[in-house]
Amino acid sequence: MAKRNKLRYQSKGNQFPVIIMTGTVYLRHVEDEAIAAAVKGDIQIYLSTDSLIYNTHVGDYEAMGFDGYLKADLYDGKGWKPLSLEEFFSAREYYFGKRERPIDTYHLCLHTLQAHQGTGLMRTYREHYILALKNAKEE
Repeated sequence: MAKRNKLRYQSKGNQFPVIIMTGTVYLRHVEDEAIAAAVKGDIQIYLSTDSLIYNTHVGDYEAMGFDGYLKADLYDGKGWKPLSLEEFFSAREYYFGKRERPIDTYHLCLHTLQAHQGTGLMRTYREHYILALKNAKEE
C-alpha cells in the first residue's frame, strides 16, 4: 500500500478585481441624494466620534467640542465597503480635536482623496479596501 500525501490548501490570491477610484467624494448626511446615485469607485466620508453613541452630533460637521476622526467607505458597485484611510494619510490628518471643526478636516482630506483619481484599490480578506500593489492586474 502506497502512502498518500495530504492535499494542501493553495491560495488562489486575491480574486476580487481592482477598483479604480473615480475621484468623487461625498459627505454623508449632507449629500445623501448624490450618494444614492453613486458609481463604482466613489467614496463617502462620515464622522466617527464617541458622542455619536448618544446621537448628539449625527451629521453635524460644524460642531466643536468633541474629538474623533473621519471614516470612509468605497462603493464597489453593489454596496459600501470600508476604505482604509491610513493608506492615504500617514500623519493621521483625518483625526480632529475638540477645538477643530470636522468640516475643516473633511476639506483637508477631500483634496488628497480627489488627487488619487485613477488609483487602484484592492479588497482584503476583511472586505476592507487598501491601495493596490503597483504590479496588481487591473481589470
